[in-house]
Amino acid sequence: MAEKDVAILDFGSQSLKLLIGRGDVNSAINVKGFFEEKYEGFMDGEFLDEKNLDKVIASIISKAEKSCDNKITTITVGVPTEFCFSSCKNVSQTYIKPKKITQKDVDALYDKVTFNTKTHMVINRDAIYFVLGENNRVSSPIGKIDSKITACFSFILADNKFIDKVIKALIKCKVENFNFVSSAYAEGLYLFDNETRDRYALLVDCGYITTTVALYRGRGILNLSSFSLGSGHICADLSSLLKIPFESSESLFKKVVLCISPEESDTYDIMLQGRAVPVSMKVANAIVESRLEVIARGVQKCFASWQYDFPDFIPVNLTGGGIALIKGGKDYLAKILGKNVEVAKMPFSQYSKVNNSSCMAVLNYAIYNNFGGKNV
Repeated sequence: MAEKDVAILDFGSQSLKLLIGRGDVNSAINVKGFFEEKYEGFMDGEFLDEKNLDKVIASIISKAEKSCDNKITTITVGVPTEFCFSSCKNVSQTYIKPKKITQKDVDALYDKVTFNTKTHMVINRDAIYFVLGENNRVSSPIGKIDSKITACFSFILADNKFIDKVIKALIKCKVENFNFVSSAYAEGLYLFDNETRDRYALLVDCGYITTTVALYRGRGILNLSSFSLGSGHICADLSSLLKIPFESSESLFKKVVLCISPEESDTYDIMLQGRAVPVSMKVANAIVESRLEVIARGVQKCFASWQYDFPDFIPVNLTGGGIALIKGGKDYLAKILGKNVEVAKMPFSQYSKVNNSSCMAVLNYAIYNNFGGKNV
């Protein structure tokens, strides 16, 4: 890779994606290589085919290296929420007299927080907000003068089993340097500007087998949850109930339109054994809506389990390769949740599609936030 290029590996629930890119003008991203390798994915915090994972990682790295005609020695890995949890901590420090706050002072606050866990490690830490004195809330205290500083910090901890498994696979591929970032944390920095995050931002990333639900504030995550449901389950329902091959159900899923009321005679056409076969639009839509309702209830359970509340008027930002790809899917989700749902706006790039929001966010983090984001 060229000197300024960075490489990332992002673990989706359907495929691995390896991207190579660099920063461009106006903080844009120039993607120089995009590689994807399907694999069995994961569910409930476990890889479905752990034995084959090393081969898949080796395969995608090999393809990338052959394409760019160079060795990948450093890589940033996006960690799915099913292998993470978040924790917020409040920390204070009082000084003998007012002083100018420096980055060293902020780092000392971070270092006051410890976690008593043998199963997880801190991979990211960032600030929700700071308070100077008693009630002067600020987004950054650097350069300001006061005798007391309080911080609300957000920490992301990843499962050591995931970290160890991936590191061993990367070492086999002769990757010398690696760090880890929560994909959800990276998405918050990529999809929402500072002003939006300061007012709270709510994200639902519905993928193929997993759905992540996150509440952001400042540069951190207040609440982070996931559950193992996604578009793959919708396809499985279509396959089972319509008695069609799974591959045909995936094709049918892409045609579904929920924003119209179909007549009894309306159909979708799918290819079966080389010929077009009609499928009742009304029946197919009902199957999709039924599973969408289950996913929406899962999102509501996440909201109900969270420690931190958020204003009711905050919209849900929808992304990922699941519900966001269904025509009318966001509106049906909004009806069940009783909230405004918007498809998250992706910053412009040649890969600015919602099903790439996670990998593009990890690439953005690797380029622009590796040090500012307090990777640990």
